Amino acid sequence: MINFIASGGIYMWPLLIIAIAILVLAITKGVQLYSKNENKKQLENGINAILFWGAFSLVLGFFAHFHGVYMAMGAIQAANDISPAIVAGGYAVSLITILTGLFLFMFSAIIWFIYRARWTKIGN
Repeated sequence: MINFIASGGIYMWPLLIIAIAILVLAITKGVQLYSKNENKKQLENGINAILFWGAFSLVLGFFAHFHGVYMAMGAIQAANDISPAIVAGGYAVSLITILTGLFLFMFSAIIWFIYRARWTKIGN
């Protein structure tokens, strides 16, 4: 797991922090939502924050990918002669941030959808 994060580059650390934040928000807001001892406005903001951080992780993943590709293209231009296998390997590594961002977004969207359904079911 550490190798996966390290191979994704510097942008993987903010994505990891966002993943932890989404997980903490999902757990705390889930407990609040199912305990019925909640501040309604604060609970709704927390539920929406789960989706926000998921979407932000997706955008950050795409940004990291394009930043990595931009830097790689500059290095390829400077090298003049480079193996296609090296280019393909570098491109595969740059996709790690997109995959991580997509996973976080899908996870947060599913949690958001479940919590919003519960939110409307209890009549808030």
